[in-house]
Amino acid sequence: MKLIGDYFINSLKFAFEGRRLAGEVPVSCMRRLNDALADDAGELSWEVCGDCDDEGKPYLAVVVFGELHLKCQRCLAALDFGLCIRSHLQLVAPGQNWPDESLEDDRFDPIEALEEQPLLPLLEDEVLLALPIAPRHDLCALPGYGQDSAAASPFAALALLKKKH
Repeated sequence: MKLIGDYFINSLKFAFEGRRLAGEVPVSCMRRLNDALADDAGELSWEVCGDCDDEGKPYLAVVVFGELHLKCQRCLAALDFGLCIRSHLQLVAPGQNWPDESLEDDRFDPIEALEEQPLLPLLEDEVLLALPIAPRHDLCALPGYGQDSAAASPFAALALLKKKH
């Protein structure tokens, strides 16, 4: 069985030949996600397809989907996060100037074409870009506080202290 870390493609050749690879990757293999995760259980499904647009420019279509268990930034508990990424990565040959229109067109993201493009970092980059900046539950308590005290105003505790004195 071939592991995702073993996949390398010549990105330009892959795109011009219209090739396709797909599989699953354990979340635990994506080490750069560790800080955002409550746990690294599960797998993500992925697919990378090469093609050329109407102008003959090569690109990679990347799809990643599955579920991650992110760490809620309020309560630090697990937060289920459904992932469904569809990216078009325009390939720019090494040494070639990046056209100005690529910076204006948000339908695709330009990346440098590599003769030995590792797929795991490519997929991991797309997942990292899709994560929320500060994931949190819609309703949750701060660590060390009950549900009632989290919903109460912080000034309510000061009012109680004032009444006692």
